[in-house]
Amino acid sequence: MLIKKWYVWLVFVFLPLLAWCLVSEGTQTSPQPEDCALSPYVDYDPAPVFTRWQWIPAKAWDPARISGDNSILVWSDGKKRVAANEATLLIDGNWQTLAPVLSSLLEKENFKLQSTSMPIVNLENDWGQVLLSHRPEIANRLAQQFIIPGLQQAAQNGDITTEEVVRKTELAISQHQLWGVWRDKKRELEVELQKDTPLIIARKTYKTGNIKRTTYMKIMDARSVFGKPKIALTLTTCDIVPNPEYSIKKAAENSKSRLADFKLFGSSIQKLNRNFTHQLVPDESIKPILDLLKENNLTSELTSTAMAWIKSTPLPEKTPEHEPQETMPLGSVSVETVSLNEILPDTDDSRELKIYKELPNGNALFATTRYDRKQQSNVAELYITEPGNPRQVTQLWQGENLFRLVLVHQGTKAWFEAASRQWFEVDILNRRITAMTTPQAETDTYSAPSSSWFSDIHDEPIAFHSDYSDEGKGCLVFQRMDPRLLTTENVILRTCRNQYASGNSIRPVLISTPGYFWLEDSNGLVKLNARTGRAESSYSVPFRASRNIRTHTIDLANDNTTQHTPPPLGSSEAHWIALHYQIPFPPLNSLNEYAIGTHFIDTLSGKWRFSAELKNADSIDATARSAHGRFYAQAGCQKPAGTGTKIDIWEVASAKKIASLQRPKYCGLAGMAFSWQGNILILAYSNKWVRVRLPDGMHDVARKSAIPVQAQE
Repeated sequence: MLIKKWYVWLVFVFLPLLAWCLVSEGTQTSPQPEDCALSPYVDYDPAPVFTRWQWIPAKAWDPARISGDNSILVWSDGKKRVAANEATLLIDGNWQTLAPVLSSLLEKENFKLQSTSMPIVNLENDWGQVLLSHRPEIANRLAQQFIIPGLQQAAQNGDITTEEVVRKTELAISQHQLWGVWRDKKRELEVELQKDTPLIIARKTYKTGNIKRTTYMKIMDARSVFGKPKIALTLTTCDIVPNPEYSIKKAAENSKSRLADFKLFGSSIQKLNRNFTHQLVPDESIKPILDLLKENNLTSELTSTAMAWIKSTPLPEKTPEHEPQETMPLGSVSVETVSLNEILPDTDDSRELKIYKELPNGNALFATTRYDRKQQSNVAELYITEPGNPRQVTQLWQGENLFRLVLVHQGTKAWFEAASRQWFEVDILNRRITAMTTPQAETDTYSAPSSSWFSDIHDEPIAFHSDYSDEGKGCLVFQRMDPRLLTTENVILRTCRNQYASGNSIRPVLISTPGYFWLEDSNGLVKLNARTGRAESSYSVPFRASRNIRTHTIDLANDNTTQHTPPPLGSSEAHWIALHYQIPFPPLNSLNEYAIGTHFIDTLSGKWRFSAELKNADSIDATARSAHGRFYAQAGCQKPAGTGTKIDIWEVASAKKIASLQRPKYCGLAGMAFSWQGNILILAYSNKWVRVRLPDGMHDVARKSAIPVQAQE
């Protein structure tokens, strides 16, 4: 008879699964030494290059985890110590002379040896960087063969400037970033790098008490790396230690509990393991070799990684023209708060301010969303305030969604996108709304970019987006936002400079310069001809992302535009561009502490004017520029995260901070903008906005050719 009850079938499936898990937990085999993973240096991210060391009795170091009577290798950074999980020993000696002596010693120590070789091109990246730093002639040949031809072709095509060819080549050579550059290239690699370098692989497995211990060594002829007789020895030891809390009964109970606790992403109950694995460097694994070297008067260096021998090539240090003046000027700012509860009495917990736009006459447009409990749906609403009276508002529109709101024609009109990708125009003076387009189906091809940033000759917004389609290849597209035009008519310029930037990092600068676009990428700043797309000039700028704290050099892979910040702002009238930076506090830290702020670059000379740090903040969420670029504001979340918002206002020409505010409890802005009179900074939160009036005499009044600009992350 067929079994038709679903729960009976469930029992047939579940019971064998449970039985298998219980048997598996109770009969698990010991892990093999090759399964022993590196123990991370949990106090460091990434781990630094350790060169200071000492031997510490294992029992005194960590008796709960490490057994045995021997000592273990411990690194020190001068402040704290960490147990080594591996070590590298560099010996001054000739391979032909010393390799047989080392082999004989290791055989006496019961190591199993395997002699082999490896092409130099297969060296790990760390050793490759060591080679390039000690063999600059190879680095130069690699650049000539693999880097320079492509850069020169890019310069001929107008994608980069000739100055960038020189700068990128010098950086790649000086920072030892050419190892592996030949991969996926069809050019023949130079003969020297194809030669083999001899190796000895040594391994010994034995028991000490109840510990199963395996020591691994790799001994390499490093003459090809350093250009002179050197031998490199890397070693580590893996201990497999029985878990004293383990039993078959406890393992079965643990398995049963984990099955009962199992959810979509697994169980929160930790698995009970039969054994623990630890990676360390006990003295017995390396002291015989150290004693041998001492007897033969051979010098050596012991470090945590091969990166200790990378020759650091310092980059030319840039210095700003001015030091920022943190002292606030005489005269205080005044603050006025306008809450949604005041101006919209029906406001409940669901209503949020989403977009805020300051208007020329001192009034504002703002959009909110709320949840309509009667309709069981979200409602978007557009409001306008009265000039000089922000608490008197009029509703202009209500609908299902409002995605974008952008001012056009010197703030006399506004465009916004609603549900079904339908666009509307707002006549500010007459407070009249007209439809620009009809609702579109999801299959329609037009999609307006989300970030408008300045106006074209018709005073209508231009936007940008990255085209990640198969044909687009991540290239940056500039286009008009006018939804009445076909997509093909909208496109103004397409640039693929991202292909020459680290990590494809490339961002437009929000600056209106007739005939040109400015871009920030990992190489610095570049000015593109808006008609041809050719790069006409470029500037190197201070580094905006992290240095490699292991080698204290610039890691080009990290030399990117600063992530998770608003697009950079600029002023064509005041001739500056503001680039964000996020640099770790030197020299090392385990808490990911960063200095965050803005570099100001002169657009006429490329000089670094000054830097404005947003102190005690862990992000930059919003920025704003007054009409003619006299003032610049930046805001972000205070430390610790979520405790409030930090806002600084700077007078750029004098490099003076004119105001600094902390708004407790509220972290994250819906927008920030200067008024068109240039004497008020508006901070828009989810439930209110705050109007910060600058000290008397400080203003920057907008004109037809110069209006305030804001940016949001």
